Amino acid sequence: MGRAITSDNSAGFSLIELLIAVAVMAVLAVGASLSIGRMQSGIPQDQALFQRNFDRLKELAITSGQRRGMKITPKGMQLATRTPQGWQVSEQILNWRDKVTITSRPVPANAPDLEFLANGETTAFTIAFSRKDNVGRCQSDGFLGLTCE
Repeated sequence: MGRAITSDNSAGFSLIELLIAVAVMAVLAVGASLSIGRMQSGIPQDQALFQRNFDRLKELAITSGQRRGMKITPKGMQLATRTPQGWQVSEQILNWRDKVTITSRPVPANAPDLEFLANGETTAFTIAFSRKDNVGRCQSDGFLGLTCE
């Protein structure tokens, strides 16, 4: 009679081996994309964080009739409220991704860098967000609001 038909299972890859290879490549791709994201500048995110909180504190000061403040440090920013006992600064620090420097009037030791008054006025300032050669700035004259570039 004829020859018997046999299958050779040793040729190629099994489905399990292919799934493992795809899973390993997916993990490597996610790791690479996360590291690339961290290498990119955080200037737009820092500016957006600052602008959101600036607008929020200004609105809170106007609607509540109570002075508000913002303390700027190289690490991040802290929000503050003026009470009869003095400034109450939040313990929560909203962290920056890159280097941040502020130029404003000299402030007393326990006072925030920026003050928001109930009439809508703020402290005049310039804040710079930088990483290597990239710089973004936000500024206010204290009357006309915030402009960022």
